[in-house]
Amino acid sequence: MTTPAVGFPPVQSSKSRLLVTLVVDTSSSMARDDAIGQLNTALRTWREDLHADNHLRHITEIAVVTFGAGGVRVVDPTGHERAGEPYAPITRFQPPTLRAGGYSPMVKGIKDGLRIMDERRQALAREGVQMAYTPLVFLLTDGAPSDDQGKPCDLWRSLAPELRRQEAEQGLMFFAFGVRGADAKVLEALAPDKHYQAEGTDFASVLGAVRQSIDRVVRSTEGVRTDEMASRLKKRRSAMDWITDHARGEA
Repeated sequence: MTTPAVGFPPVQSSKSRLLVTLVVDTSSSMARDDAIGQLNTALRTWREDLHADNHLRHITEIAVVTFGAGGVRVVDPTGHERAGEPYAPITRFQPPTLRAGGYSPMVKGIKDGLRIMDERRQALAREGVQMAYTPLVFLLTDGAPSDDQGKPCDLWRSLAPELRRQEAEQGLMFFAFGVRGADAKVLEALAPDKHYQAEGTDFASVLGAVRQSIDRVVRSTEGVRTDEMASRLKKRRSAMDWITDHARGEA
């Protein structure tokens, strides 16, 4: 695993932050039907879409954690090969070209994503920067969790209640998005009311759902207490209702 540098990006002009953490599957299954190539293309388009949004450009920092090729890695979000800072402002975000290989240590990838998010949040607090927006963690996958030896792993069963606890106590939101091959049971367990599965290997659709989620969460959580937001989420009827409501722009 690549260890991120101790430093963090320079403080942006905005005095509030939205932390977006992508936990991305780069296991060998992602080579099938060139899913990894489609993901790389979708990430570049997604980056341009985010960059065009003036508000998001001033508040958003993005980190990318991969699990698969090279094990679990916190990659430099500015696209450099060297180990870099875990988060970068949208203005510096250049999605690295991801490669498929290896097994699928999904649970460790998610845990590392949660860890770097918490570290960044604490660093911002020390700098006096407000967290006016709920931190968002997105899992993108085409498969199911394995251990470091490639054997099926059921550690996600104990991770699910831990995610619920952290959502309640830490004020984060966890989403699980998949394409063809993703284990629907795992997605639903990890994110009961915030999971989504696209047709085929349509990562453009997945990242579109990510963008819709970001937009709606920014608008609905700015200045809103975490407990109030949690109460709103509990009223969602199903995962597809949640995604569809966001796509329609409904609060």
